[in-house]
Amino acid sequence: MSRLDVLKRLFRGSPSEPHPDHGHPDGLSCEDALRLVHDFLDGELEDTSSDDVKAHFEKCQRCYPFLRMEESFRLALRKAARGEPTPPDLRDRVLSVLEEAAADH
Repeated sequence: MSRLDVLKRLFRGSPSEPHPDHGHPDGLSCEDALRLVHDFLDGELEDTSSDDVKAHFEKCQRCYPFLRMEESFRLALRKAARGEPTPPDLRDRVLSVLEEAAADH
């Protein structure tokens, strides 16, 4: 199961479906926003405006938690590289996603 499939299950729906709360006014589907999250965080978007991606994450209640998790994960990696311990809640969330993905295989 792909990472995107795991996220679809976690958020209980298909990321490509428009949400009634905002209807994708930025033109990005959830699937596109999730696919671009790493390039967005790295400042390496090529064909999509960072403002469009940012707007999607700010408006989409289902995608925003994934952005926050990625930001937290990156922060934890930087801290680990400096020898700081990983916060228990982040460790538990990552392990939970990995266990769920492994159980589906």
